[in-house]
Amino acid sequence: MAKTRATVSTSKLIASVGNQINEVLAEKKLSIPKKIVKDIIQGFLETIEENISNGKKLRLDRIGILQVKNRAARMGRNPQTGEEIKIPASKKIAFRAAKSLKEQVTGNRATAKKKKKK
Repeated sequence: MAKTRATVSTSKLIASVGNQINEVLAEKKLSIPKKIVKDIIQGFLETIEENISNGKKLRLDRIGILQVKNRAARMGRNPQTGEEIKIPASKKIAFRAAKSLKEQVTGNRATAKKKKKK
């Protein structure tokens, strides 16, 4: 049986961010309505979409890098018939996780440092 993982939906993200903001603002007896938090996060996500679709590289501190990469055209095989087929060039979205995120997820800290060459 496969282990299922919880998915964080946009609404859960909005609630979580709203709670964190309101905890900080509670000291000043202020709060932000959930609707405003939703608009902020939706704007953030739209900005990410816009930049990625325009081919820009997006670096999110402590998260990683999102970018569009080009795949070259290549020859492949139909697995049922063995016939060679041409696979056209295409684009893909690539994500490279930040070192700190990788370490947090895997629990491994890079302790070995490269020795300087003399």
